[in-house]
Amino acid sequence: MKIAIVSQDFRTIGGKTGRARNFLVYETNSKGEPILLEKLEIPETEPTFHDLHTDDVTPHRLNGMVLITGEAGEGLTERLSRRGITVYITSETDPKTAIKGVIDGTIPRVSPTPHKEDGSC
Repeated sequence: MKIAIVSQDFRTIGGKTGRARNFLVYETNSKGEPILLEKLEIPETEPTFHDLHTDDVTPHRLNGMVLITGEAGEGLTERLSRRGITVYITSETDPKTAIKGVIDGTIPRVSPTPHKEDGSC
């Protein structure tokens, strides 16, 4: 299983998933242990999830992965599910602890941020 973590500093779990460009990408081995594959920096020439707000067709590098973040809105989590992305919003800040929590079902969950009526993020 491939797991992407929103991480501005490439050490801890961050938020603002829609505009995020920095991700830690892990894969779990046969024992369920997380192995870091890459520190992914999505270039400015590629869209963020926010840029794809009304577009479910344009590919994104994280399509089909599990995504762990500290914050995401209600609409974003629904749109990402259409891309095959399972979103876990958590208060956990350590990537490996969060991944183990996803695997064993103990990750602390946080509710999505409610949608703002004024259209702001």
